[in-house]
Amino acid sequence: MFRIAALFLLLILAACTSTETVVVPTQDPISLVQDAANNIRSADTFRLDVTLTGPDYGINTGYGSVLFRRATAQYASPGTMQAAVRVSAAGLPVDVTVFSRGQDQWYRAIWTGGNWLHETFAPGFDPQTLIAEDTGFQAAMSAVIGLKLVGETTLENGANVYHINGTAEGSAVNALLVGLIETQGNVGVDLYVDRETGYPVRFVLTETVFDADGTAEREPRLWIIDVTDINIPVTLEAPPESTAEVTPEVTAESTHEATAEATPETTETP
Repeated sequence: MFRIAALFLLLILAACTSTETVVVPTQDPISLVQDAANNIRSADTFRLDVTLTGPDYGINTGYGSVLFRRATAQYASPGTMQAAVRVSAAGLPVDVTVFSRGQDQWYRAIWTGGNWLHETFAPGFDPQTLIAEDTGFQAAMSAVIGLKLVGETTLENGANVYHINGTAEGSAVNALLVGLIETQGNVGVDLYVDRETGYPVRFVLTETVFDADGTAEREPRLWIIDVTDINIPVTLEAPPESTAEVTPEVTAESTHEATAEATPETTETP
């Protein structure tokens, strides 16, 4: 009986002194976010896909007030962007192509007869703000407070990412939406950083919407911003009268995919 009791005690002691550990994420979310901001600012090209779910959002344009639906934008350093924007005007879907070099804009749509107009379509649309040190990605990520590393997950496109969340003042993250959109108040921010490359590959901004009497809408407005095709050669179709030089060398990738939609679902709910 004594031998059995001694053996039992040894087993208990062995279990208590086991070197087996449970692996948990230990990365510092602040460092991950800072590195992600620096990485994307150094990129020569990238593509942004912006989609919206929830309450409508109206934008004022040179054409008039329209409702935003989605946008696909291709950026090329040092400050050139072409965007295919889907809006709704008078209840009808309309596709607008916007070309911008800095704040200098051209656009074309059905009401221009398919011709480029050297006019401002969206005041504030400025691709240079995306990679400037005090605006864009850098400012937006630095403005997120209460950063928390939620964990690791895989997006539906196969990207293995760190999921980080926090909150930010809407005005601080507006440059992520290329000046087309202005979010208001405190905005929930979910950031997904590629575990291999360190690039930010998805932002999800959750905005509370209030009606005219100050009552919060039942459903928040959700902006999903996917960052893809980083440092991949692209094609930008500059207006004939534009003197913009598009770099780097191009391939047959088209930026006119106005009907392309980003799918926000992941293996975990943002």
